[in-house]
Amino acid sequence: MKKIIFNSFLFGLVVLLTPTFASAHPGNTDSNGGHYCWTNCEEWGYDYGEYHYHNGGYDDYLYNYVDYEKQLRQEYYNETVSEGDYLLKLLSNFNSVISSGDIKKIDGLYDQFTEQISYVEYMIGSVYGSENRDKLIRKYIRPSKIAKERVIYEVSQLRLLSDISYYVNADYDVDDEFAKLNRLVKRAEQIKKAGGYQAVPPKINHYLRYQEALIQGNYLNKIYFNEIIETGSISYISEEYDYFTKQIQITQAKIGKVYGEDNRNKLENQFVRPAKILKERVIYEVSQYRLLEEIESLYYSGDESTARNYLSKLDRLQRRAIEIKAAGGYKSLPPSINNELESFEDWIRNNLE
Repeated sequence: MKKIIFNSFLFGLVVLLTPTFASAHPGNTDSNGGHYCWTNCEEWGYDYGEYHYHNGGYDDYLYNYVDYEKQLRQEYYNETVSEGDYLLKLLSNFNSVISSGDIKKIDGLYDQFTEQISYVEYMIGSVYGSENRDKLIRKYIRPSKIAKERVIYEVSQLRLLSDISYYVNADYDVDDEFAKLNRLVKRAEQIKKAGGYQAVPPKINHYLRYQEALIQGNYLNKIYFNEIIETGSISYISEEYDYFTKQIQITQAKIGKVYGEDNRNKLENQFVRPAKILKERVIYEVSQYRLLEEIESLYYSGDESTARNYLSKLDRLQRRAIEIKAAGGYKSLPPSINNELESFEDWIRNNLE
């Protein structure tokens, strides 16, 4: 009887000291209560081929039962929370800078802030439990993304303007880049309206529109239309005239969007007025040259009657040019321009007589 009682006691002691294992994820365990991970390891917080205890094991020194898997999950969760708290500090600073309306400071913080959002989002993706992940996303990711998306288009505009300025100084054509900027501005308006985002301080867009007009004005200057005039070739001047005129109009339109009358007047005086003087300096010569080309075309097409009628239009244009030039006090043109026009006109009249 004593032997039976002793054996029963011993069996009970073994049961009490032996940990029970509830499988946390698929896979049989070995005699130590663990195994190597070969399937969906990242989902469980392990490296591929990593050995771990399956829902528990024994500490080699204290001989106490330890739930190693739960411990690892908790450590990873705590690390994610720590990175999330750091993100919230960046968010607080980022929102303060947005409120200041300084787009250059916003741009200076933007990359670090967005990189931390991505990093925390990545860490949350590996946190155990959908409820835990949802809670962390609500706390850290959503408010951060709202702040990011609130200024993403303004930061993009600032960076594109910086690129355009570089291209202008390097004498590159920037029409495509300005077209991209226009699309970006329109897209920003659409997204902001649809998303119901809090408006950014007006100071931000005031700065962007001023920079856009300033860079466009510098681009207008870079066309070097004065140098083109001084070549003395009316055909070359005529080729470049329309593009130059178009850039004057674009510059005026961009200046019109600049905040503040003083700022607009400053930019008009700096860029538009000198450009218009250059345009008006040759507008009548270009008109005469193009009319002569049209008369020439009529002549070659056999419509000499219409061509002769156009000669009277040419006479009126020449008289008007003399009156305007005298009244406006425009700088004289290179003699070769008038020589070329006279030679072209003589050829036309001789062939139509």
